[in-house]
Amino acid sequence: MPDWRGTFNIPAEKCYRAVLNYIRAGSINKKDKIAFSLEPSLIEVKTGIKDGLKIGIIPEGNKSTVLMDFDFSLEMVIELITDIFLIILLFYSLVHGLGISAFFIALLISSTFLAISNRDNKVRTLYTGKISALLKYVEQTGVIPDFKVEEKPKPPVDVEALYQKMVRTYSAVYGRGVRMVERKIQSYVKTGLSREEAIKRLAEEEGILEGAEAKPRIEVEEKPKPRLPPDILYQRILYRYVSVYGRSRYALEHEIEELTSLGLSGEKAVKILAEEEGLT
Repeated sequence: MPDWRGTFNIPAEKCYRAVLNYIRAGSINKKDKIAFSLEPSLIEVKTGIKDGLKIGIIPEGNKSTVLMDFDFSLEMVIELITDIFLIILLFYSLVHGLGISAFFIALLISSTFLAISNRDNKVRTLYTGKISALLKYVEQTGVIPDFKVEEKPKPPVDVEALYQKMVRTYSAVYGRGVRMVERKIQSYVKTGLSREEAIKRLAEEEGILEGAEAKPRIEVEEKPKPRLPPDILYQRILYRYVSVYGRSRYALEHEIEELTSLGLSGEKAVKILAEEEGLT
């Protein structure tokens, strides 16, 4: 037996959409959350006051019957624990002849029960009254109100952190992270995006933009690492190519040309290759 039922001259799909948008916008309680929904027949709500609410919608042609069931199980558990504790105190008081204390404890038990019962009734009245009023309005006007959902502004994204995360990810998977990331960034830049927008787009594509909002950084004073000039880096890479890999200067020049073809300067290309080889 549902806690509440009502029939409205509204198609089930429209009824479902009106109630879903109304709750999602926080029109009853800003902390209400949709726990589960199945169009057009079911909406489960975790209310802002920690109770559960199931809203069933039964299609009947151009009409809909709306059923509401409340779940106060969490509150019942809390009430039970409280009552058990108070009953133990009551028996303790009676055994030790503390008649006045026993009276007040018994009074407290009954008042706790009444307070919770009244609260449950208020919650039922609040939600059934608000949702009923909404559906009556939709029934009379045929219009679903435009509910505005307040969204918290997202903090700015740390683009450099995104870039470094993508480089690490690509390096772990493909071995040559910087080069692949740069190539993809340049492909987006050629479509008219700025470098920053291209990095965000690529991060979104790779599924690492979520949760990448900038976090407050603890400023730690670090001694700047000495930067080697490009010609020294070039000589180190060349030595690695020739002595370790058995490759020629031509192979190194080809790698540099490949990077400069993406729009990078020669110095930047040398630096990227040095980073990939761990020579910086």
